[in-house]
Amino acid sequence: MPITGNDQLAAVSDEVLEADFVVIGSGAAGLTGAITARRRGLSVTVLEAQDVVGGTTARSGTWIWSPNNRWMREAGFTDERDDAIRYMARLSFPDRYQGEAERFGLDAHEFEMLNTFYSTSGLALEELAEAGALDPVVKDNAPDYFADLPEDKAPYGRVIVSRGRARPDQLTGAEWVLDLRDSALRLGVDIRYGYRVSDVIQSGERVTGVIGKNKNRTFAVHSKRGVLFATGGFTHNPELMSDHMSSPVRIGGASKGSRGDFMRIGASLGAKLHNTAAAWLAPIPLEALVRDPESVTTNIFALRGDSMVLVNKYGQRTVNEKLPYHELGRSMLRWDAMEAEHPDLRMYMIFDKSARVHFSDGTSGNPIKPLNEHDPNLVEGETLDELASAIRRRIEDLGPVAMASLELSSDFEIGLKETIEEFNKHAATGTDPNFNRGESAIELFRNGPARPGNDKNPALFPFDETGPYYALILAPGTLDTKGGPAIDSEARVLRAVDGKPIPGLFAAGNCAGFPSGQAYWAGGATIGLAVTFGYLAALNVSAN
Repeated sequence: MPITGNDQLAAVSDEVLEADFVVIGSGAAGLTGAITARRRGLSVTVLEAQDVVGGTTARSGTWIWSPNNRWMREAGFTDERDDAIRYMARLSFPDRYQGEAERFGLDAHEFEMLNTFYSTSGLALEELAEAGALDPVVKDNAPDYFADLPEDKAPYGRVIVSRGRARPDQLTGAEWVLDLRDSALRLGVDIRYGYRVSDVIQSGERVTGVIGKNKNRTFAVHSKRGVLFATGGFTHNPELMSDHMSSPVRIGGASKGSRGDFMRIGASLGAKLHNTAAAWLAPIPLEALVRDPESVTTNIFALRGDSMVLVNKYGQRTVNEKLPYHELGRSMLRWDAMEAEHPDLRMYMIFDKSARVHFSDGTSGNPIKPLNEHDPNLVEGETLDELASAIRRRIEDLGPVAMASLELSSDFEIGLKETIEEFNKHAATGTDPNFNRGESAIELFRNGPARPGNDKNPALFPFDETGPYYALILAPGTLDTKGGPAIDSEARVLRAVDGKPIPGLFAAGNCAGFPSGQAYWAGGATIGLAVTFGYLAALNVSAN
């Protein structure tokens, strides 16, 4: 077998290690794979490019979406296979979905991937529970994001969380990754931080290890069984975002480790790319990223508040503000062909003092801060006219690049006043004839309880007659991308030329081409998929 350049680099590396299974990345996908393989007797080394554990999982809400899991069945919920797959197929591939057709209109690979997820996600969670890495609780009041669709026959029970400590209902993402880490360490997994992988080592076609740098020292890790990449997406790689995102999404709240390393490595190996134009979307406060582009800013998981609206550059509402965050992100990418612009690419969340009083709960992902907490992103005005003027000044300060050349229209003030007048008229009756706000299960769940005195619609209430009024400037952002080298139902990376697996190479999490298409089925779908395919990779490696 000829010696490749990477073999030569490995031979002269400053540090040379060996393990049965090498895992790149320490989020949910990577640590699930590491724990699963170690519990089957394999030696495992985890390489994390950052200095801390967890990747984007550490920034998540830590819901895990798992169809037909054991705990939902024990709680009395039923989730039949055809029903679950029909729901996922309907949302992931709406252009080809046929409810009564064979495979619901999907191709064989897509159908197999959804079937595998249905069959395996619950087993992956049981693995983590047995390892002490998950204290599972059914979040039985949490609906799927499209719970009202007729295809969703099991809208409750699929969301699992790990029992809470600091907050009573569930662990935070930062807490849960520590549990995953500690379980891995107890089992004897070798976790190393600051190790960024730059390429793989191959013996013939088989991937047999990786090379990279730890600070200024080179390293090589040889693998006897396989290599799992779980390195996150490419949110923080501007070139990849520009090349692959079909719409102008350029920022996000993913971990800084989401730099697309595996896109480059996989492509160099001839991997097939899949779903690279897709991302998990959510609005994100724009100003924090303008002030410090290197900061990691939390996406918005719920637009809280009843006396609150989103308006565009014309002062107009264009969307139901209580939609799931992914759908809000998608709505902000609307293209107006008549004006040749994306008029909603920067949106203004307008709310009043009462919304701050009743809906600032201090939770991650809620953009409304309490009255006693300083928020540098907040724009204020005693009247709507003063607020509009303050927004104009803030836009000027931010500059045309940050604002995507979207200046407020000359009649923004008129549009804003008319919008709030129209909103107030209907909110007084608890209705929203334009966007039906507050009528779906997930909207009411995310909104939170109604304010005192609101017995009509918890998601709607007229604005205060007097100020102050507030605004936040929002942009569409990614939680992370979800496309990359294609994988099969065993998490093996597939070649572009013939669709066959690249021996010894696996991928899971946001660095891999997810089977969810453009869809976001429910809270926790991101982690549910990551855990499942990390688990499957480890099962495959352990069996061979």
